[in-house]
Amino acid sequence: MSKISGESAKIVEFLEEFVEKTELLSLTMLFKWDKEREYVERYLETTNGGLKNFFRNRAERGHSASNVIKAEEGTVVNQPPEKKRVVSMKRRRAEEGGSSKKVIDLTSNRCCGKEVSLDEVKRSTERQKPLHGYVGEEDLTSVWSEHFPMSVVAEEHFQSKIDLELLGYVDDKTRAQFTQVCAARLLCLGRFEELKADNEAERKKQESNWGQKKIELEGKLAAAMEQVAAKDKDLLELKADHEQLKGKLKKFEKEKTELEARVVELCVEKKEAETSKENHGYTMLEIGFERARKQAEYFHPDLKFDNLDPIKVVHNGTLVDDDEVDVEGGGDHDPQDGEA
Repeated sequence: MSKISGESAKIVEFLEEFVEKTELLSLTMLFKWDKEREYVERYLETTNGGLKNFFRNRAERGHSASNVIKAEEGTVVNQPPEKKRVVSMKRRRAEEGGSSKKVIDLTSNRCCGKEVSLDEVKRSTERQKPLHGYVGEEDLTSVWSEHFPMSVVAEEHFQSKIDLELLGYVDDKTRAQFTQVCAARLLCLGRFEELKADNEAERKKQESNWGQKKIELEGKLAAAMEQVAAKDKDLLELKADHEQLKGKLKKFEKEKTELEARVVELCVEKKEAETSKENHGYTMLEIGFERARKQAEYFHPDLKFDNLDPIKVVHNGTLVDDDEVDVEGGGDHDPQDGEA
């Protein structure tokens, strides 16, 4: 078992299992295959083609596979000799719909070596029927008329003395060979025209398919062009928005520059206002000091107040500058002296 192929091993396993359950296989059991013909055909096709042909020939001769004549023990049933057939008929399961169709098997023929569908042959003969038959008496001049005098026309127009001498000069075998040559060449020409017609039909079919594909491609191209046009429109709108935003940005930048300049101006004005406020305080201090000095002169006209100074203070009994007191950390002057 280790030296045989996997397929053979499966067959051996099947046979062993089958033998354990039932008796050994026999050819007479295989004859009863009407109900499972497909599986038996598949098995015989992979194992023994000759046996398959044997079953097929029996069916064609009218023998039923289920009614087998059993020979008595020790006797031999004589079977008719199988005839050699160059062209055989066989059934094949169609790929679509599960139906079967007949084909002419010419694989064993040295000339053709292929299979021809009977449907194709039937269609060909159906188309040729008008050419192979005869027509009625509508037009007696037609060569397809059943009353056209073929022999008379041939004798009057194609049986001249020179032609008869030429045909009589060659022997029967030569005329037969010439007829075969003409027939073969006519067959070649006929097949050429048939293939030409098929090729023309195929070409027209392809052109139709190409036309259909062209229409589909044109439709796809039109849809793509519409999408491109829509994208171009969106792009133009985005460009317009971009230009508008650029204008707004320039405006905002200008406004920003103006606001920054205004901020600088406001800072200067603030500084000037603070300085003006401080100067205003000093001015008010000076005005108040002058009013106090004039009142003192009013009450004491005999005294001189020229040494009075608004920025000086009395500190430790001495008239000093106010900032000197701050630097020394003082400021404990007599309020009454300050007022004086």
